[in-house]
Amino acid sequence: MNIYKKTFVSVLAIAIGTICISDFTSTAHSNAGGAPSGKTGSPGDASNCTGCHAGTASSGGSITSNVPVTGYIPGTTYTITATITAAGINKFGFEVSPQGTTSAQKGTLVATDAINTKLLGTTGKYITHKLAGTSGIGSRTWTFNWIAPVAGTGNAIMYGAFIAANGNGTNSGDQVFLTSLLIQENLSAGIMDVVNTADSWNVYPNPSTDRITIESLDANAEMKSLEVYDITGKLIKSLNYETISQSQSIDIADLQSGVYVLNIQTDKNRITKKFIKN
Repeated sequence: MNIYKKTFVSVLAIAIGTICISDFTSTAHSNAGGAPSGKTGSPGDASNCTGCHAGTASSGGSITSNVPVTGYIPGTTYTITATITAAGINKFGFEVSPQGTTSAQKGTLVATDAINTKLLGTTGKYITHKLAGTSGIGSRTWTFNWIAPVAGTGNAIMYGAFIAANGNGTNSGDQVFLTSLLIQENLSAGIMDVVNTADSWNVYPNPSTDRITIESLDANAEMKSLEVYDITGKLIKSLNYETISQSQSIDIADLQSGVYVLNIQTDKNRITKKFIKN
């Protein structure tokens, strides 16, 4: 083999080696900006983080909420907190999804921390970390909102998978933890209880292209302010009213097509509704 052939073979070997290392490193770090959908370890997902991180999954991590022990009220917004703790670790990840015993989505997730978390799927069925939300010293906590489903939906289960990464640049040696939180529906809430909360407010037309009207069915309820959020939890509009009333119309012509969350502050409480901009 002459010197030209030797040089070509050497360069080719280096190139192949570089590609292999690059691909391996890419695989190891591919989920730093968020887990793929369907990795919560739920019965419906039937998959967890071990699909990308070598090793076995064990019980660990925690999911908590401010849902009262009596259960959720349909249409009410609650705060969910996901936490992972692992001594000596400074890189973490998670994925949580509200489901039933099957893969059916229960309620609506809202990413209130757009810097550290994001939603996955067309209906926002899963919430996971972003790159900025992976650092921590021995532990990491993420918070987000959950809008309880309509009456009669039944119990919801927050399934969660967590990663405690050892930072060795590969997909080996990481710790995978699985946990869940059962959230029961408040079956003791009568029809009037539901009517006096989210279902006492109408949003129409829904879907809409230019304007929506928010109207109370309760003659004693009055609106003080409105906030419009996109599905990632980003505040889009904020409107305050000097004269509170039972009905308000707002312009949504400037919004992009998609699903939005409307927070209604009344003289009694705070209500959450969804609407679709065509």
